[in-house]
Amino acid sequence: MSAQTVPVPLTLPALLDHRAAVHPERTALLVPGGGALTYGEWRERAVRTAHGLAAAGVRPGDTVALLFANREWDAYAVAFLAAHYAGAAGLVIREDLAGDDVERLVEVTGARWAVAGSGPRTTLPTFRPEELEAHGIPAGAEPPHPAEPGDLAQIVGTSGTTGTPKGVRAAHASLTAGLLLNPRPRPYAHSRHAVHAFPIGTNAAQAVLVNALVAQPTTICLPRFDAEEFGRVVEEYGAGTVFLVPSMAVELLNSGVAGRRDLGSVLLVSSTAAALPPAVAAGLSAALPKATVVNTYTSAEAAPAQISAVVDPGRPGSVGRPTDPADLRILDDAGEPVPPGGTGEIWLRQPGPPRGYAGAGPGPGTVFRDGWVRMGDLGRLDGDGFLHLVDRESDIVKSGALKVSTLRIEAVLHEHPQVADAAALGVPHPVMGQVPVAAVVPMPGGIDLDALRVFLSERLARPELPVRVLVLDSLPRNPSGKVVKHLLRTSFEEPAEVTGRAPETERELALAGLWRTVLGRQVRAVEEEFFALGGDSFRAVQLAAAISAEFGVPARTALVFERPSLRAQAAWLEGAEAAPAGPAEPEGAEVPPFLRSLRAQPHDLPLTSQQENFLRWMAEAPDRNVGSVAVMFRVAEALRTDVLREALYEAVRRHPALRTGFVPVPGAEPGVLRAVLDDEPRADVVLVDAPGASDDEVSARLVAVRDRLTDVGSDPMTRLAVVSRGPEDHVVLLSVHHLVSDGWSLGVLLRDLGVLYSALRHGRRAPAVRPGPEYRELVQWSNAHWPVSRTHFAAALADAPAAVDPFPGRRHTEVVLSAAHAFTVAPERAAALRARTAELGATPFLAVAAVWSGLLAARSGQPDLVLMTPVPGRTRPEAERAVGCFVQSLLVRVDASGSPGFAELLDRVRTAATAALDHQLYPFAEFSPRAPFAAWLRYESWSAPAQLPGVACAAWELPRNATVPYPLPGGDLHVPELAVAEQPDGGLRCWLRYNEHAFDAAAVTALAEDLDAALAGAAGV
Repeated sequence: MSAQTVPVPLTLPALLDHRAAVHPERTALLVPGGGALTYGEWRERAVRTAHGLAAAGVRPGDTVALLFANREWDAYAVAFLAAHYAGAAGLVIREDLAGDDVERLVEVTGARWAVAGSGPRTTLPTFRPEELEAHGIPAGAEPPHPAEPGDLAQIVGTSGTTGTPKGVRAAHASLTAGLLLNPRPRPYAHSRHAVHAFPIGTNAAQAVLVNALVAQPTTICLPRFDAEEFGRVVEEYGAGTVFLVPSMAVELLNSGVAGRRDLGSVLLVSSTAAALPPAVAAGLSAALPKATVVNTYTSAEAAPAQISAVVDPGRPGSVGRPTDPADLRILDDAGEPVPPGGTGEIWLRQPGPPRGYAGAGPGPGTVFRDGWVRMGDLGRLDGDGFLHLVDRESDIVKSGALKVSTLRIEAVLHEHPQVADAAALGVPHPVMGQVPVAAVVPMPGGIDLDALRVFLSERLARPELPVRVLVLDSLPRNPSGKVVKHLLRTSFEEPAEVTGRAPETERELALAGLWRTVLGRQVRAVEEEFFALGGDSFRAVQLAAAISAEFGVPARTALVFERPSLRAQAAWLEGAEAAPAGPAEPEGAEVPPFLRSLRAQPHDLPLTSQQENFLRWMAEAPDRNVGSVAVMFRVAEALRTDVLREALYEAVRRHPALRTGFVPVPGAEPGVLRAVLDDEPRADVVLVDAPGASDDEVSARLVAVRDRLTDVGSDPMTRLAVVSRGPEDHVVLLSVHHLVSDGWSLGVLLRDLGVLYSALRHGRRAPAVRPGPEYRELVQWSNAHWPVSRTHFAAALADAPAAVDPFPGRRHTEVVLSAAHAFTVAPERAAALRARTAELGATPFLAVAAVWSGLLAARSGQPDLVLMTPVPGRTRPEAERAVGCFVQSLLVRVDASGSPGFAELLDRVRTAATAALDHQLYPFAEFSPRAPFAAWLRYESWSAPAQLPGVACAAWELPRNATVPYPLPGGDLHVPELAVAEQPDGGLRCWLRYNEHAFDAAAVTALAEDLDAALAGAAGV
């Protein structure tokens, strides 16, 4: 037999023929405590068994089911090759497969015969291996029907982690692609023995079996993975190579066997089936210091295509890069290549004949396409061409507009010293769609979940933090070692079992009362966790505010994320209450005379922080008006405008803020107004019939209503306009003056309007007003926080710059008229930014804020700047149902000095923004003059299209430009305002709103292009 030096299509029998001829006495396979096979014995027994199969009726092209227990590796290897020597293919059945699944695979693959050891049973005609071998075939006999390279060789099941396993068909030339009959040197030549414990019927086991036909070492096959037995065998045989999957690596490390056994012979650790968590890879390197740790990325569908690479601590999460970059593609949903840094679907190109599913399988082209295989994973390429896995497509947690990687959460969980094993997944959430949860298996000493929470909060962004952590004895895994997440998910479907003690101390009982107020449900045990009971980020802010008010200590929102259990929060409170008072903080600035005069008036309703600021701003120059907040939507059904008018009046009557006007105060300085409360609704309804009007014409009519100047003393503060183009085609504008409303309030008003419209339309009485705190009490409660918050902003804004100045392209003007330039960040680029931001433990808002700050600093040469960003200002749950101008404008001072990189600037922004958020209830009017031209940034992370509940509605985009100018004495030093809204497809819709008298459109377009490039740079694309 001549030696081959280049790969040509081969069969598995051809590989065995060659090894049996060259090394007949060398041991190929060894089962500790069981049988062994030399290459010569393997071929001789396989040929005899093949004759037995042929005599029993097996014909070329048939499929033979192989059912063996994992302790029967030698008998299985003989039967597998025997099927090939008979011209048949082997359907490899896992030992653990249920009878129904066995019969399903038999049916879809068309198997006609079975060879069974001690494995599962089937209804097929079944032969015992010893019966097939006993045919008196003389030594050296030739096989009855040798297979061809293009013939079907095997059908092996997929892992089944997302559902029922499927059978993957592979030809001989697929299994042997790239292999040589006589390689020099042979694979794993550094080892005399290689050890594995992969179950028969898994893709990893099949790869090891094929490897045994060409590799140098004897392959030792353990019936199952037991860390102690694995270590004993490695020590006894001096194994140089070990094959693992991540779950086995975790068990090996947790067992401590490396400290009890001499594993110094191991020079190579090869891991497959899933990416090794970085902490596990680091643990293997420490436990086996002589070994090189290699991760292999492939699948049953893709093999022999794979990416193998030495684990690099400098590239956590990377599985390496292909030998030929052309063998890997990252594609978007449309099948187009994703640029480096962007996230997309991973496709690998297969050498040899393509594989396919037995039976129908998924639709054509969904997995196998023109020699390429879709891996079912999302990934991205870095600038050097290394592949980073983001997650399984089926495992990605789609939380709001964010996509959270469970792989990242699992990697951090594995870093914790008390975690022996871990898995993360997504579960349904009524608002966010999904939220991440996690299950952990603790080390023998147990685990402190409160400490684990703090650990996670320091390493994960808030959207990534698991809202619930379960402690389990083990994770459900398939024979390949992968967590079966659809089985694990059932553990989270039941309410969390309460086994701890009920709140009993005075502090715990008071804290439980706050939880019940915020969450609307009772706390049964101190071990319960805030997020597991339905909490979210918004309610975490509310809880922190409630704790501060109840206990008189400055609780931050980070407290809820870091210590989500009631027990942990109570313990923190005990320490916080006992801590000595710190040094006195600086006092806020002296209240300006105008504000003193404004506050001295006998207002019918107390003024909110933003109302004070608006009234101050309007008083600074005549003819200035803060305008309205508005929404638009389309109604695609018949609309009773008379009933809608009546519903609007009733809704306005129920909210004191909407019945508020502002009138001059006799004898006071000009511009000082007082709030007066009307008994009757203050609302206006405009109805326009416009059959055949275009979309632009409709928007123009409604914008004219929105931008109509309002006399805040006498005019209605609420306006509803309806443009009707047909009986079932109406576009609706709801506009409320900003002095009495904010964006959040519009959502409350729309819900009320929908409920009232539905009741009145059907002849029912309007439902009763929902109970809750009075508007006056909510405002007074918010304003009571001002003394504490003043100290923060006085320090944060000391000597702050008034503007980002100079700024290229801005010209002097004392008139403002807003225009808007829109652009979009594509979903894949936005996903890359989120992934990069998540790696740095921050949110997308903070990432955009950091990029925007860096760009403004670079353009102006001013490293010290102030951002201004709005937050709802509703830190009490009861305020969620209130209508009013509660919004708070946070002033966030950013230090961009020293030309920091993205990661460092992001950390600075995070620190400043978090501190401002924790002090969001503050007298903004006192501090806004310190940064009168702060850079505005609006970020909408979770927004739904406006609609009238109970009515068939569609989205209608609200124009962002303004039609009414206003004066700005002294000149406008603002930079364009940046607004960003996350879209349902994951992209980012962005607007730069600018003063068209101060900037040319071309200058703003250039700024948008620079911003787009900066966002791409931060994402690494």
